[in-house]
Amino acid sequence: MEITRDWWESLSHPSPYLGFDWLRARSATLHGKPRFVGVTGPDGEAVLGVPAFLTDSSSHPGYDPARFLAMDDVPEEDAAAEPGGAAALARLRGRLGALASRPSVVSGSPGRMGGVSYAGPLSARDRRAALGLAADALERQAEAASAALVAWVYFIEDADGTADTVLRERGYTRVSVGADCHLPVTWDSFDGYLRGFSAKRRWSIQREVRAFTEAGVTVERHGAEALDRELAGLELQWRQKYGRKADLEATLADYRELREHIGDAMTVFVARRQGQALGFVTFLQDGPVWWARFPGFDYSAGPDIYLYFNLLFYHPIQVAIHEGISSISYSMGSYETKCSRGCSPRHLVAYVRTADDPGLAADLEVADRVQHRRFDRIARAHTHRGRG
Repeated sequence: MEITRDWWESLSHPSPYLGFDWLRARSATLHGKPRFVGVTGPDGEAVLGVPAFLTDSSSHPGYDPARFLAMDDVPEEDAAAEPGGAAALARLRGRLGALASRPSVVSGSPGRMGGVSYAGPLSARDRRAALGLAADALERQAEAASAALVAWVYFIEDADGTADTVLRERGYTRVSVGADCHLPVTWDSFDGYLRGFSAKRRWSIQREVRAFTEAGVTVERHGAEALDRELAGLELQWRQKYGRKADLEATLADYRELREHIGDAMTVFVARRQGQALGFVTFLQDGPVWWARFPGFDYSAGPDIYLYFNLLFYHPIQVAIHEGISSISYSMGSYETKCSRGCSPRHLVAYVRTADDPGLAADLEVADRVQHRRFDRIARAHTHRGRG
């Protein structure tokens, strides 16, 4: 079937990452072959939609199960703290290495956020039936492509009970593959934000804001039109620091796609000193929610101006309070750092089809316990009422 914009947008999306315009703008960045599935009603009306891709070792690492299920970012101490954790992760990585040469079918959206889009009036029974049909279709595609795995990725844990029930009944194993760093904006002023921290942390935040200002750095707010060659150079610095592929012309092409398809939903904060851009961060707005996207930094600016904290947290938080934003999602990575400034980790889970491989299922279950132990530890360490 042909999936048109009107058909897709008649569904209710759990996040803007499932929207037609975002998928059109960003799907190519996954370097996989689209395998979208739509379920229709008797009159051709939209009932359910899921984006999916046939991926392999040349695809984005966040959508290649051989890499994102290896969980290479899990600290050794967290693996060791879970009984059998280190051994299970070692076995898991060995299993995945053996599958690395084969493709996989992965349902998820660019930006490491997944979910299922349903028609609004569906009953719980009809949701389950429609999702079963979609899963059938993806599993048939996987069989036809001799895919090693089928995975539904980056669901916020417990956000979609239908998907959790249906997929686990079909032999999928649920495993935490990371966390979304979530910041509810519940304050009426920046001072209210500061009061959530210990006196020591409040003092350090105030010092960081003061150092930023005294260094002559200002923050400008723009739309997607600000994404130009200068900012692309900063994004490349950020990507190169973390060992990610970086190409200037490809980045500029991505910016053009974003401006064309979702420019109206984007906010770009740019930090400048004497006219020179030192860093930027992008946010995608969905009603009262901001979703943080890619940043960029001039790492020669030095650590004494606290560019990261001011640009990603202190300035956007003040704007968000003023504009009635209800929450900011800071995505995956840098968990300790983000939680030290008020975020809470909410698990992002994958559902991996393991019906015919009990050994893989068992190792994924242990890995899930490791991840929960890990993020519980981080959350406890950064409880912000009187601590931090």
